[in-house]
Amino acid sequence: MLHPPATRPAPTTELLYETIKQNLDPGAGDIALDQLMQLFRRLSDQHDTDVSSPFNMGYFCIDADAASVTAMDETNRRGANIGVVDQHPAAVAFEQYSIDLILTAFGFNAKTAIGHFTACGTEANMTAMIVALTDRLSHRNPSCPAVEAALCGNGAGAPEPYEYWRHGSAPLAVRPAVYVAPQTHGSIGKNARNLIGAASLREVAMGDDLRLDPEALDRAIAADVASGNFMPFMVVATVGATPSGIIDPLAEIGEVCAKHGAWFHVDAPWGGIAAFSPRLRQQCLGGLDSADSLIFDPHKTLAPLGAGGAGMFLSRHREPVELAFNMSGGEVARHDYAYLSLQGSRSNTGLRVLTSILRPDELARRVEQEAALGDRLRALLQDAGWEIVNKTPLPVVCAIHPAMRAGAFSADDCVQHLDAAGVLAKSESLRPEEPDALRLGVISRRTDEQTLHHVVECLSEFVREQS
Repeated sequence: MLHPPATRPAPTTELLYETIKQNLDPGAGDIALDQLMQLFRRLSDQHDTDVSSPFNMGYFCIDADAASVTAMDETNRRGANIGVVDQHPAAVAFEQYSIDLILTAFGFNAKTAIGHFTACGTEANMTAMIVALTDRLSHRNPSCPAVEAALCGNGAGAPEPYEYWRHGSAPLAVRPAVYVAPQTHGSIGKNARNLIGAASLREVAMGDDLRLDPEALDRAIAADVASGNFMPFMVVATVGATPSGIIDPLAEIGEVCAKHGAWFHVDAPWGGIAAFSPRLRQQCLGGLDSADSLIFDPHKTLAPLGAGGAGMFLSRHREPVELAFNMSGGEVARHDYAYLSLQGSRSNTGLRVLTSILRPDELARRVEQEAALGDRLRALLQDAGWEIVNKTPLPVVCAIHPAMRAGAFSADDCVQHLDAAGVLAKSESLRPEEPDALRLGVISRRTDEQTLHHVVECLSEFVREQS
């Protein structure tokens, strides 16, 4: 093999747990730090996926580099808690500067927009849903339906104007509805399940191109409103869907949201990296100017997970964010993250993100090179007889071989073959009428054209074995 493998043979987690328990029993006496670290390194090196390998083509998690490791070490050494007001002003200033640069990259006005880092995309999407509920489920919204006044009283029983942040959804006689597509990330459904009930999730048909169909969205919202049973408060569009890399038509979806008064949220945890490429920005993010909020995961594209994730929530509107989270009883600054987010304590994330975004020319070249490698992978697979079944400018390639349609083997069989060869890939169910597709992504900064040739030849060898 040309490079270290991404996949490694592994026993079950239960067996590894027993090994750890046998070697690190504090009941037998104090365990030395060196003993702990040696066992961790040995078992991790033997069995954990190497996300830094060029053959990591399945899991969206960027590999570490010297700059990000230096920033993580500095951050961890200082232990700054930027959720505590005035305790670490320098760390907070660096944090806010990184946020403002990213807001600007996405075309948000850093002076009026607001954002913060999160542990992951799921938390960022939950933040967006809470903010959308706060903004749209309110007496301030003329589209908000009538509420049961008896459920909107204060502690003394006096009536109050309805606000979701204060009274929840109970006073509503209709169900708040959030609209998604089959390619929407599962975190949206998880968050709906926890905030307003899974029945509030309304799935809209996708087109043959796997993208959310704006006309179907318009019809679905209109029908729900006409039924009298739903209040459409949020629509979720995707830039770089995890299974397929597709990009929903943002401008058209934004028009539907404006027509029906729904909060327009864009889920761009990985595909949002296009904001840092002059060539890909309009191609992937055209229409973003109509979005109310966006999420982006730097840990997928800019900085490694390190000691914690690096997701982001960004919004054009500060007022609903403050209404949702400000429990201080007074005014707060835009960098008082504990009063403008779900979080309390949080470490400094911005420093390691700055190591990438302070080198914009280098970052743009990398993003565009990875997109070009995606195009090259598509061409190599097509030359080898594969059909590309997703359309995206991002370097995620989904392919089906004619022999898979004939039932000779499956995408899971391909994944297992690649796994044995050290290549991490995924299988994805994209359309009901076709077999699962093999998904390969250009994720590691170490992946190059030589890597792609090796992977395609490995697949061709497998196809020959099956015939």
